[in-house]
Amino acid sequence: MSSSDIKAAYDPSASGRRVGSDFKRKDLTTLAVFALITFTMPLWFPLIGGYSGLDTKILIWAIFAVGFDLLLGYTGYLSFGHAAFFGISAYITGLMLLHVSDNIIPAMIASLIVTLIMALIIGLLTLKRTGIYFSILTLAFGEMFHSLAVSTLQDWTGGDNGLTGVPTPMLFGLKMQNLTMFYFVAVLAIIMFYIARRIGRSPFGLMMKAIKSNQTRLEYTGINVLRYKLSAFVISAIYAGLAGSLMVIYEPYVASEFLSWQESGRVVIMTVMGGVGTLVGPMFGAFFMLYFENVVSVLLQEQWLLVLGLMFMAIVIFLPGGFADGAKRLWNRVSRQGDN
Repeated sequence: MSSSDIKAAYDPSASGRRVGSDFKRKDLTTLAVFALITFTMPLWFPLIGGYSGLDTKILIWAIFAVGFDLLLGYTGYLSFGHAAFFGISAYITGLMLLHVSDNIIPAMIASLIVTLIMALIIGLLTLKRTGIYFSILTLAFGEMFHSLAVSTLQDWTGGDNGLTGVPTPMLFGLKMQNLTMFYFVAVLAIIMFYIARRIGRSPFGLMMKAIKSNQTRLEYTGINVLRYKLSAFVISAIYAGLAGSLMVIYEPYVASEFLSWQESGRVVIMTVMGGVGTLVGPMFGAFFMLYFENVVSVLLQEQWLLVLGLMFMAIVIFLPGGFADGAKRLWNRVSRQGDN
C-alpha cells in the first residue's frame, strides 16, 4: 500500500471515505468467494482426486498458514519454530479430551490460553533479535519442546508413540467427524481469514508493514516497536494453536512430529509458494502442498519430493511472489487483452 493510499484511507474527506469503502467492498467480495469455494469443497474436491477428510485437513493447515503470513508477510520475521505452538496446543487439547471431558469447547479454550502464555514468553525472549538470529532462536525453542515431549514429559505425551487413546471429540452431543467436522473447520477458517484481512487493513496492520519496511526509523519516532512485534507474534501463534487443536479434533491422536521442525518447514513452504504477505496465497499454498503430498504423490511415487523441491525452487527464482502473484499477472494480462 502506498503512502497516498494510507493518507486517503484516514482522510475524513469524501475521497478518503471512498477509498475506505472500496477496501471494504473488496474484502467482502474476497470473503464471499472464499466462503463459496470452501463450503462447496465436498462437492468439487472429489472430482479432482481428493478424498474425504483431506479437505478438512487442508482447511486446518490453511488457518495455520494465514496466521503465519501475518508474522512473516507483514513484519518480515521468519519463525522456524511455529510448530511449537501447533504442537503444544495439540497436546493440551488431547490431554483435556482424554482426562477432563470429550467436549471440544473446554479443550480448545485451554489450548488457546496455554498457547497465548507460551507465545508471550517465547516472543519476549526472541523478538529482541532480528533476522537469522530470531529464526534460529525460534527453531531452538521448537526443538526444545519437541525434545521435552519425547523424553522428559513422555509419561504425559506418550513419547515417540504420541498421545493415543483420545476419545471421539464431541460438540453438544454431535460427533466431530466427517461433514460435521468439515463444516465446523470451514466456518472457523472463514472467520479467521476475515479477521486476518481486517488486521491487515487496520492501523495495526500498517504498523506491522512499517516494521518490515524500516524498523529502525520507526523506533526513532518514539514508537514502542517491541509491543507491535510481540502482538503480531502472539496473534500468529494463536492461529497456529487453533490449527493444532483442530488437528486433534479432526484426528484424535497427537503425534510427536507436531512439534518437529519439519512441521515448521511445511508452513514456511506453503507461505512462500502461495505468496508472502497476501494472506490468500498461503491458504492456496496449503491446498497445493497437501493435495500434492496426498494425491499427486501417488502418481509420482518415490519421486514426488524431488518434483516438489524443483517446483519450490522454480517459484522462488522465477515467481518470487508465489501463486498469488502469478494469478495477479495472469488476470492483468487477460484484462489488457479484453480492453484491446
